[in-house]
Amino acid sequence: MTDQLQAIGFISSQADHSLYVYHQGSTLIYLLIYVDDIILAGADMQSINRVIQLLQTKFAVKDIGDLTFFLGIEALRDASGLHLSQRRYILDLLTCSKMGKAKPCLTPMSTSQLLSKSDGIPFDDPHLYRSIVGGLQYLSFTRSDVAFAVSKYMHNPLDPHWTAVKYILRYLKSTISHALLIQPSTAVKLHCFSDADWASDRDDRRSVGVFCVYLGKNLIS
Repeated sequence: MTDQLQAIGFISSQADHSLYVYHQGSTLIYLLIYVDDIILAGADMQSINRVIQLLQTKFAVKDIGDLTFFLGIEALRDASGLHLSQRRYILDLLTCSKMGKAKPCLTPMSTSQLLSKSDGIPFDDPHLYRSIVGGLQYLSFTRSDVAFAVSKYMHNPLDPHWTAVKYILRYLKSTISHALLIQPSTAVKLHCFSDADWASDRDDRRSVGVFCVYLGKNLIS
């Protein structure tokens, strides 16, 4: 398909080789491919339909309408904009971790607990631990509010680390309806915010930093 897209005028993105960009004059179209699923996005429906027709001459492409679900992410639209939600994905994580009936909490982590890679005994099911934490990493695409907490618990699974992971799951249960809002915006200014906790890592005394990046009103990283 790459050759056909390039023949149409798409260029492969250097940031993500699954993303192709068509930019001719005022027409801008993004095409994202994952195995046999494709997302087409742009402001000009006539140009998008023309791309679909060209692809249909070479491949068995079917237009199923507006985006509603892609790779575990639900796309919900209302007057305020596009909401990207992973509610179903959270439910699966709660089921796999047997946390479906756990007591919800209001924050993704405890501010008083400082974890270390050497404090505690090894967790008895490291496969489950890595599976759940890997799922939480994917979840942070739309739930950036847990990204910092998830990043702290990847190494050397010990019992205190699993307790911290369950803390995140309890928080997700209480905020399962939260979603990432993408709003139309004429402003394309980039705003970055960052903070650091000086020498707070208990194991190597490195500083721990966080950041968030907005494009207009929209959180993008």
